[in-house]
Amino acid sequence: MDRFNVVFRGEFLLGYDIDEAKDKLANAFKLNERKLDALFAGEPITVTKGVNEIKGKQIVEAAAGCGVVFELEPSGDTAVSPTAPLSVNGAPKAAAQEVACPECGTRQGRAATCLHCGAFLIEKEIPSRPAKIETVSVEVSSSAGAKSSSRGIFKSIRIFVLLLVLLVVGLNTFLSGIHATSWDHTLWVGVYPINADGSEAVDQYIARLDEDVFLPIADYFDAEAERHALGLSDPFKMLLAPEVKSQPPMPPKSGNPLAVMWWSLKMRIWVYRSDTLTDGPSPEIKIFVLYHPRGGEERLENSLGIRKGMFGVVQAYADYGLQPKNHVVIAHEMLHTLGASDKYDPATRLPRFPDGFADPDQSPLYPQQLAEIMGSRIPQSENQAIMPPSLDFTIIGDITAREIKWIK
Repeated sequence: MDRFNVVFRGEFLLGYDIDEAKDKLANAFKLNERKLDALFAGEPITVTKGVNEIKGKQIVEAAAGCGVVFELEPSGDTAVSPTAPLSVNGAPKAAAQEVACPECGTRQGRAATCLHCGAFLIEKEIPSRPAKIETVSVEVSSSAGAKSSSRGIFKSIRIFVLLLVLLVVGLNTFLSGIHATSWDHTLWVGVYPINADGSEAVDQYIARLDEDVFLPIADYFDAEAERHALGLSDPFKMLLAPEVKSQPPMPPKSGNPLAVMWWSLKMRIWVYRSDTLTDGPSPEIKIFVLYHPRGGEERLENSLGIRKGMFGVVQAYADYGLQPKNHVVIAHEMLHTLGASDKYDPATRLPRFPDGFADPDQSPLYPQQLAEIMGSRIPQSENQAIMPPSLDFTIIGDITAREIKWIK
């Protein structure tokens, strides 16, 4: 009967988080920390030797269900004899060097794996010898392969359903975006305050908010629309919604595509459930403002504006003196929901020249007097820029106006 080796070369299936795949593999194959470290030491490693094709395929399929790529290769030996044990590199050793398997008790020549149950036989004190491929054993039953395969099928179904839901949501969002940027009607913007830390001071601040607080934002867009000859007065009207009591889902720290898609879906569900505006017009754009107490100079998390869904999450201070700066951030994220892109270097936070400058033709170039709203800051020199104190110190540049269809 043909025999095969199962080999791992450090590869993972696309879309799997590496740490998650390792945990699943350890659970599926009952690997302790020592075995797991040996498996992921960075070198090609033989998982198990001399198995038949059916057993080998079960192991490969079980690993695939965990997101790990095992490969089945001919072993080069037609059979594995208990009287001819294999060492780490496959060379036979003398039968006199017998050891007892710690798992099943079978006595056999010193080898990498037990020839009876497949348990790991290499002890830590055995000096390593140069070899292209090292060996570590894993335990797998026929049911384990089937279960892992079933889990893989169910996971594929979940991914398919998730992609289908996102496709439907994305199509609806695409059509909504086209309608929003036709600029044949006023867009209603809902502002949803949230107490970011649950403090009493922020509660009191939110309780005193009214729609007049956000009128400068609407006035700013009115003036900029007129400057760009949009032909529509009042392109935006602001609505203040009742306070939202729940916190939005945190975006994933990793860039795993599935994690990002899952967060996007959870975020859309949260936005839908958190719409506290029950009376009046239904807002096309929803801006959730997380208010933080003003204490110290700790930097807030980044705000975000999502075009696919037309919502934003703004980090702001519950401070009357900082309301004008809050307005700048809200206006910036509103424009993101309509397709405007950032015009600053994410590493340095400095506006990009020329599209992130309010007046790129100014001579001398520095210091600028205004900020391009999507450039976020007022350039003072090549290496310095300051936050605009209010929307009065910003403009919507031509490139941004073109992105949101104010300029054809």
